[in-house]
Amino acid sequence: EPAIRGSSPDDNAYYIDFMPAGYVFHAFGTSIFNENLVQKFDLYPAGFGAQFGEATGGIVDVSLRDPRNQELAGTFDWSLLKTGILVESGLGENQAFYASYRKSLLHLYIKEDEEDEEGITFFEAPQSDDYQFKYQWLIGDNQKFTLTAAGAGDYTRGNISEASEEGRADPEIAGDLYYDDSFDSVGARWELFSENGGYWSLGVSKLDNTNLLTFGDGQFIDQQYKETFFRGYYQKNWFKDHKLTLGMEVREFDFTYAFDVIPYFCTDHQQDCEAQRGDRIQDSTSLLQKTNAAYISNQWKVTNSIALDVGLRGEYNDYTEEKFVMPRFAIEWFLDSQFSLNAKAGQYTRFPDAETAVRILGNPNIKSPRAEHFSVGAKYRFQSVWQAGIDVYRKNMSELPLALAEDDPDYDIHYTNEMSGNAHGVEFLVERDLADGWYGWASLSWSKSERTNDRTGVTEDYYLDTPLILNIVGNYELNERWNFGARLTVRSGQKYTPIVGLRPNEFHDGHYLPVYGELNSKTLPTYHRLDLQAEYQYQVFGLDAAWTFALINALGHENVEGYHFAPDGNETLEDFVIAEERGIEQFPSVGFKLHF
Repeated sequence: EPAIRGSSPDDNAYYIDFMPAGYVFHAFGTSIFNENLVQKFDLYPAGFGAQFGEATGGIVDVSLRDPRNQELAGTFDWSLLKTGILVESGLGENQAFYASYRKSLLHLYIKEDEEDEEGITFFEAPQSDDYQFKYQWLIGDNQKFTLTAAGAGDYTRGNISEASEEGRADPEIAGDLYYDDSFDSVGARWELFSENGGYWSLGVSKLDNTNLLTFGDGQFIDQQYKETFFRGYYQKNWFKDHKLTLGMEVREFDFTYAFDVIPYFCTDHQQDCEAQRGDRIQDSTSLLQKTNAAYISNQWKVTNSIALDVGLRGEYNDYTEEKFVMPRFAIEWFLDSQFSLNAKAGQYTRFPDAETAVRILGNPNIKSPRAEHFSVGAKYRFQSVWQAGIDVYRKNMSELPLALAEDDPDYDIHYTNEMSGNAHGVEFLVERDLADGWYGWASLSWSKSERTNDRTGVTEDYYLDTPLILNIVGNYELNERWNFGARLTVRSGQKYTPIVGLRPNEFHDGHYLPVYGELNSKTLPTYHRLDLQAEYQYQVFGLDAAWTFALINALGHENVEGYHFAPDGNETLEDFVIAEERGIEQFPSVGFKLHF
C-alpha cells in the first residue's frame, strides 16, 4: 500500500465507485483492477474536500467506466504473471453489464510439496485473484441505477522448518503457515438529474474483509471486518456563481478478532518489536463502531479568475465518543489562460487502528489520530501539449498511537495517543499530452517525515522517509501496430534501524535475537529500476489481438530493500551474518490479448 506524503499506509482511504474498498493493491504487488475497466484513478494526496472522511493521509478514488450497450463481446488476457477474462454486453435498450475475473500465475513457477534449499515448503504457492462486476440501468432521461461488485484475494499455505533461516531467527513461527487476505464488496447507487439543475446521488454498500494467519505451534490471528456504508448528497448551482453540495454518511463496522498468539505491542515507529513481547494469550474480542457524518461545501466563482471551495465536515464516533468539526478550504487563482496559483488547507481524522483499540490487546479508550494539511502550488501550460505544476506541502499529525514498554507505569493499557509527527516537502510534475505519436510525464519530489514521542520529547525520522523520488514515464506509438513504453524510478533509500549485535533469546536456548542501534538512523542505498514494454497489435481469425513484451528491471540493478539477521546455526555473539533483502531481479515477460 502506498505511503502518501509522509503518512502511514494505514492513514489512507480507498474507494471504488462511491463505496469503500478493502484494498486496491495485491499483497504480491499488482493492482486489483482490470486495466480495461478503470475510467479514473484519482489520488488526493492532501487537502481533499469535505466529501471524504476516515483518512489523515491520502485518498485513492477509483472510478470504473460505465458498461457499453453492445453485442456480447469480451477480452482474454494472458501473461507469464496473470491471466483473465472480461465479458460485456447490453441487456435490452437501457441496460448493460460487464464482468471481469483475473488470477495470478506466480504459483506455476514455484515447486509445491517439496522443501527448498532455504527450508521453506509451499503446499499452495502464493496466489491472488480479483473480480469486478457492474450493471447499469438508465431509467428514462434523467435517472441512473448502478450495481457494482468488487473483490480480491491473496493467499498461500506452506511450512517453515526449524532449520530454515526464518525458523532459526524466530522459532515461534516454525511450523505450518496459512495466509488469506480477501474482501468482497457490493454496492448500489441511484442518481437523479432533476429538471431544476439539481443532482441527487444515494448509495449503499457492504464490505466483508477477512484476514487469517496461522503459524507456528497453533498460533493464529483471525480478523473479520464487516462494514456497512451509506452516502447521499445533493448538488445544485445556486445564485449566479455558486455550486452548493450537501451530504451525509453513515458508516458502521463490526470488527471481530479471534487469536491465539504471543502478542508484540508495537507500532511502525518502534526500535525493537521483540522487546515488546507479551505472554501468549488465547481469546476473542469484537469492536462495534458507528460514525455519522454530515458535510457542506460551496464552490464559488468569485471572479473570472478566482475560484473558491469552502467546506465543513462534522463527524460523531460512538466508540471513541468523539465529535469533530473539520473545515476544508481551497482556492485557485488564474492569472491568465496558462498560469494559475492554488492553496489548500484542512483538518482530518480517522478511526484508530482496530488492533490498538480492541480490549485485551489494545486500549479501548484510545482516541482517533488527527492531521492538518497545508499546500500551495502553481500550474503552467506552455505550448499546446505541455504543462507543469509544483506543490509545496506540510502535514501536522497528532494523537498517533504510542506503544508502551514494560517499564512504563501504565503498561497494562498497551497504547496511548502520545505520538505526533510532521511531514513536509515539494513535488514537481511535468506532463506532455499525446501528440506526434508520443506522450509522457516526469515527477521529482523532496520530502521529510518525522515522528515525536510526546512522552519523552524525542523526535526521529519516520521509517518511510524517502527524501528524493524521480519518476519518468514515456510512451511512443511507432505506427498502427507497434507501441513502446518505458518507466524509470529512482529514489533515495528509505530509513532503517541497523542491527549492531546479538543477544541470547531468553525463551529459546541456543537462539539469538538482534540488538538494534538508533531508530531509523541509517539509509538504504539508492534505488533505481527501469521497466520496458513493447506491444504489437494485429488480427487473428478476424479478431483484434496483441502481443506484449516486457522487461522488468531492464538494467538488472540489485536494489537493496532492507537488512535482516540471517542465522545459519553457527552464529555467536561475536560472529553473525546480516543479509540484504533484494527487490525484483531482471525479469522478462510476454503476454497475449484477444478481443472477441
